[in-house]
Amino acid sequence: MTLKAVDARRLVEYVCERTHSFFETELAIPHSHIEFHFSDVQRLTLDFLTSILAVEGPVRVMFAMSFDRELAEYSTAKYTEELEIPKDELYLYLEETVADIINIILGNSLSRFQLEGETITLSPPVVITEAKNIYRHKDAHFFTADVKTKMGRLQIFCIGPRELFDCKLDYLQEEL
Repeated sequence: MTLKAVDARRLVEYVCERTHSFFETELAIPHSHIEFHFSDVQRLTLDFLTSILAVEGPVRVMFAMSFDRELAEYSTAKYTEELEIPKDELYLYLEETVADIINIILGNSLSRFQLEGETITLSPPVVITEAKNIYRHKDAHFFTADVKTKMGRLQIFCIGPRELFDCKLDYLQEEL
């Protein structure tokens, strides 16, 4: 099943519902404003840290969560509040936190999207630390949600089809 055949809007909405719930219960972020972009998205702009997962099975897409610095640091502080972290290891904890967050949120969200008799699997998360732009080629589809909180900003990207991209969201072929 291709990205065009599934209801990408519903899939992104499930992820945003779970994100909102996770922020409230696990990170004590009381309110988030979510703005969806489901059509004519031409460019993705990655922020401070971006965690990426490949979704395999009947739905083959990439999901990315791009954290601004403030939200990544706040999330890490909440995750590690009972630990003493050496300053030289802080960046490792930042990366582990954003990887864990996408894993939890997508795992819970995609269980709502299970299709009869089909299994959906997730790749291990990959974290990229570079801000970059990804421009949409003609065969690619981008669906996004911008989540704004008092603690920072998170961008959620659903990108497909999966076959066009490597694990760092680079196109596998130059121009399709």
